[in-house]
Amino acid sequence: MSLSAFVIPVFLDTNQTADHMVRQWARLYHYGHIYLPALCVSTTGMYLFAALGRRASNNEQWSRYALAAISTITMVPFTWLLMTPTNNTLFRLDGSDYFVELSLVRGLVVKWAWLHVTRSLFPLVGAILGFTTLCQEFRSG
Repeated sequence: MSLSAFVIPVFLDTNQTADHMVRQWARLYHYGHIYLPALCVSTTGMYLFAALGRRASNNEQWSRYALAAISTITMVPFTWLLMTPTNNTLFRLDGSDYFVELSLVRGLVVKWAWLHVTRSLFPLVGAILGFTTLCQEFRSG
């Protein structure tokens, strides 16, 4: 969420041209694309590992870890279904030689930021479920 909360406002406040803003957004996407999917998949894997271990030992908490895994990985189909059109439009503008209005790019970047905030809520819910479940296990065990 920090990308939408801190980086995008800097883009909006400091860019005077559409092509520069699109280029910055494309670089932001590039670095996020390198790290964030791996983080999502590995976190989901850890929740699934915890869920399967708890289920094998008949621990009732397994389903909460499974829900944490499902919640975390839900950001992937959200991205594919809801964010891809905006991403593709921004990528097309990044490679364009045509004049593009700054207001158009600003609107797309703001839309992307709100979609990113929404997408970020899925792993946040997963983290809350995982953490509260872990705390319950420590209290009861």
